[in-house]
Amino acid sequence: MAQKMKPIPLQNLLEWIFNELINEQSIFGIPKKNFFKKTNGNYFDFIDKKIETPFGPAAGPHTQLAHNIITSYLVGGRFIELKTVQILDELEIEKPCIYAADEGYNVEWSQELTLNQSFDEYLKAWLLIHLIKNLFSSSKSNDGFVFNMSVGYNLEGIKSHKVDQFIEKIKDAKSTELFNQYLNKIYLFFKENQELQKFISISQLENFLSNISSKISDNVTLSTMHGCPSEEIEEIAKYLIAEKNLHTFVKLNPTLLGYERVREILNQIGYGYINLKEESFQHDLKFDEAIPMIKRLSEFAKKHNRKFGIKLSNTLGVVNTSKVLPGEEMYMSGRSLFPLTINLAYVIAKEINDELHISYSGGANILNAKKIVEAGIFPVTFATDLLKPGGYLRLAQIATDFENDTNFIQSTSEKIDLDKLKILCEEALNHPYYKKDFKSIEYVKINYKLPSFDCYIAPCEIACPIHQDVSEYVYLASQKRFDEAFEVIIEKNPLPHITGYICDHQCMTKCNRVDYDYPVVIRELKKFVTEKAFENYINKINSQSKTKNGIKVGIIGAGPAGLSAAYFLARVGFDVTIFEKTDKAGGTVRHTIPQFRIPQEVIDNDIEFIKKFGVKVIYNTPSDIHIEDLKAQGFKYIFIGIGAEIPNELKLNSSNKNILDALDFLKRFNKNEKFILGKNVIVVGGGNSAMDAARAAKRIDGVENVTIVYRRTIQYMPADREELEAAINDGIKILELLQPIEFDGKVLRCQKMKLGDFDSDGRRKSIPIENEFIEIEADTIITAIGERTDYNYLRLNKISLDDKQNIIVNPETNETLIENVFVGGDTLRGPATVIEAVADGKKVAEAIIKKEKIEINFELKKNYKQEMNEKAVSVHGFVK
Repeated sequence: MAQKMKPIPLQNLLEWIFNELINEQSIFGIPKKNFFKKTNGNYFDFIDKKIETPFGPAAGPHTQLAHNIITSYLVGGRFIELKTVQILDELEIEKPCIYAADEGYNVEWSQELTLNQSFDEYLKAWLLIHLIKNLFSSSKSNDGFVFNMSVGYNLEGIKSHKVDQFIEKIKDAKSTELFNQYLNKIYLFFKENQELQKFISISQLENFLSNISSKISDNVTLSTMHGCPSEEIEEIAKYLIAEKNLHTFVKLNPTLLGYERVREILNQIGYGYINLKEESFQHDLKFDEAIPMIKRLSEFAKKHNRKFGIKLSNTLGVVNTSKVLPGEEMYMSGRSLFPLTINLAYVIAKEINDELHISYSGGANILNAKKIVEAGIFPVTFATDLLKPGGYLRLAQIATDFENDTNFIQSTSEKIDLDKLKILCEEALNHPYYKKDFKSIEYVKINYKLPSFDCYIAPCEIACPIHQDVSEYVYLASQKRFDEAFEVIIEKNPLPHITGYICDHQCMTKCNRVDYDYPVVIRELKKFVTEKAFENYINKINSQSKTKNGIKVGIIGAGPAGLSAAYFLARVGFDVTIFEKTDKAGGTVRHTIPQFRIPQEVIDNDIEFIKKFGVKVIYNTPSDIHIEDLKAQGFKYIFIGIGAEIPNELKLNSSNKNILDALDFLKRFNKNEKFILGKNVIVVGGGNSAMDAARAAKRIDGVENVTIVYRRTIQYMPADREELEAAINDGIKILELLQPIEFDGKVLRCQKMKLGDFDSDGRRKSIPIENEFIEIEADTIITAIGERTDYNYLRLNKISLDDKQNIIVNPETNETLIENVFVGGDTLRGPATVIEAVADGKKVAEAIIKKEKIEINFELKKNYKQEMNEKAVSVHGFVK
């Protein structure tokens, strides 16, 4: 992308458009099949014009250049907000000026083009859209779309000669030389290219060109700087209405909600980290100033036979803490702005309680655009959303889905539907989509350099610790080729059943589809495919079919890491034996995760699957098995995967015996032991073990109340969000910012905490609040504050540790300082995820295979990507 925006001459635009159209059946990368087509009679009245859809691009950098404006029209944009212009039209815009990894931020507030260049771009776009409309639309009228000009930022600048001239030329371009020059250029372009005359005859072209209106826009949106006084805003609006005879909209800021309400909303939806300056709210227009101003301007416009409305909303000024962009302040937009803007719309509409025309932008997207229109608010425009994957085709999806909605009936009243708007406001505050933790954005980008060509790499696959070929098996599942999809899964994943139930599915949080609407439910698809294809596959496996190489590998521990290493090694001929201290394989998945989360038979299926490759499992092995003994038995390679089962100790002043460790409690729960816990159970901790223990306790007879106590806030809980939500859905109460200090068997006394600075792990520290305590009724305490591996066992086997008790390994192979002895899973990492343990097992297997100089690569035997590209199902231009 160029550092600076550069206008393209009309001749070049014409050549680009029609060469691409003839050769590629597309314009500016938009396939012809995705050009928006008006198919129903629902037109929208905007002032004195009818527009085909109530959608379009919002004023922003993308509406400065003609080809961007034309592109927005091709995909269904019919209300086109032109980039705001102002007297200072030769500013240098420091780059980067926009950052939109999730919520959007920008630090640019002016056009990059001069006023003359801006007019030139808008005129070219106006004429070429009319041409495209004439060629591809069944409607040949001048109606159907609207250009909305935008001016700023103060009265003096707007009244200046060059801004005034710009306004007059946009109002009617016929007086300019360019208007007739461009009409003539279009005429000559077609006349000199006979191939183009198949689109339109010369006589038809002459007639069409003579009928193009020179009046580009008779409506304007006023955009003032943050902090502009109410008196000046009103004075500018009156000037535009009375002196310039323009239908006028005034853009308002989310700060109208007030600092406390904005802070409350951002905190509620998970954006508490966004730093606001309270003084910014004090300088901006106040709500009690805005309402009378809106009423006065509405009356003023009526007297001058003009329409008046408001545009919601401007961006929100916040403190620039990330420093990705230059400067001390940046302006927030996108997903995080929607709850603020839609709630602002409601309080204004409720207060005005009369016909009020609201134009909307502020986090609008495929999930809410139609609802906004149904509430009587339109046009709805988009800026940040168009920066997401799919670009302008996202607008195509919105416009086409809306067009195809046969249930939509447009109201003839201009009055806002307060009931529908209120419902939408509540949804914005409570629906998971608008919560920050709906998706993790931190690592969505590929963190290494991509090749210049053929650079298709799915973020979901990079996010997965084993780099599962997600796109391939999702594609095959969509084709109902379940056997092939299953073979793709097990190429890298030896636990398809288990991970179909309890994988933390980081892939789903990095699914690009989340930037359209919702992520693909990848884990559920894996589970579905496995259930469909497992029996067919396992019946074909012959454990004797693979030639054994005679090299013995001993694996200590039959958890996910050990099972994974065994699978990959056995597949290529190693003689693998797993030594398991219990009577069943599966590790923590088997023994501590409650059966209401994963049935035992699911685990059995994966164990049976791995055994089919010739893996032997010896149960009830002494827990102090020594690696030297294994070497003496001929095992060349040894993998230690004993997990992390030693609980961290909670420093609690108590002599009471009703304090249980979560892992021990869960193991006994899985064995259906009987417990007497009393009515009130408190679980201390914030990880998955805490959630499991709390949910299990809730199922014990006699237990009435289960409460989780955590020393930080929910935002910083390490538990998977779905496990947290499952606990809440089970009726478990969560108390934040509490540190247990004393338990007498009846009451748990806790120190109140507050959040401090950020710690090395990216979470904020919890700091005691002096002399502030709380007492909670409790009969039993279950501690779930983390676990560690058995260091005594490691020392017994002379495994070297550093001064922080971390095992010293080669990070590329997980080999310890003892040659041919490897470690992985929770033993190495501490409590982690199943799929991370699988990744460790795979890494160790690959290292052993490489040591033996065996040529093998655990990659797909068939490359499905080319087939996917050729047969991809395209909906509104998006590849599903």
